[in-house]
Amino acid sequence: MADNNRISIKKTSRVLAITCVAYTTVATILYNNHQIDLIDYSTPVILGTVATIMSCAALQRLFCSLLSKSYLSFGCKELSSRGTVPSETNPDTQEELPQTDNATSEKQVESPYLKEYEARIEELRRNEMEKKTAIVHAIHEYTTHEMSQFLSIDDLEILHENIESLAYGQTELYKPVRSKPDNQIKSPSLRHYAWNIGERLDIPLIDRAKFIKTIFPHELENATIEYLCKNLRDSVPAIIAIDVPENGDYHFSCMQTSADSNN
Repeated sequence: MADNNRISIKKTSRVLAITCVAYTTVATILYNNHQIDLIDYSTPVILGTVATIMSCAALQRLFCSLLSKSYLSFGCKELSSRGTVPSETNPDTQEELPQTDNATSEKQVESPYLKEYEARIEELRRNEMEKKTAIVHAIHEYTTHEMSQFLSIDDLEILHENIESLAYGQTELYKPVRSKPDNQIKSPSLRHYAWNIGERLDIPLIDRAKFIKTIFPHELENATIEYLCKNLRDSVPAIIAIDVPENGDYHFSCMQTSADSNN
């Protein structure tokens, strides 16, 4: 493309050069031989030619721009009209897709293997909540049985509230209590108590240690969280002994022994 442009420029330059030389030669001959000044005759012709060429060029650019805009606008309308054809001509196809999806979902719901899925999941959740409620209830009974000798009725009530907070992860609601001055609970009993209830609730050892340290800050003043965590289940003799649940049974052996003795 660049080579073609160079050839056209060379040809045009050559023609213009030959024309200038020929014009100069003819004008000189006419003036020397016949005293005719060719410039007086050629100037109007040259000016008219130049004006005509410029007018044609201006009109050409004007018409070109107008025709280009008209073509573009017409092309856009044509494209937009073509773009709307599928949406107008294929409504059935668009309506069939959701029907296919609905049909597939209906088949999945009607599958015999998944028919009872939601009901089974709800049943499992309900059983889990009922079991946890029973565990928390057993812990409350165990707490009253073991802690009544060490706490006043007001502090015992606060301890029951703390148990609810422990069971449902509301650690920010813990409130401290203090055992009776004439019968203070010792660290081994507190450690065993925290281990026993935490084992039923399946709570990590560190959370059991934080629970008992926060609830009984006075009795465990000299004990650190790390120490309590490592010594929750030990063999130190205490009023509250370690009570290991057997085979997943959340009941406390001391409560069963007490019930048997009452019977």
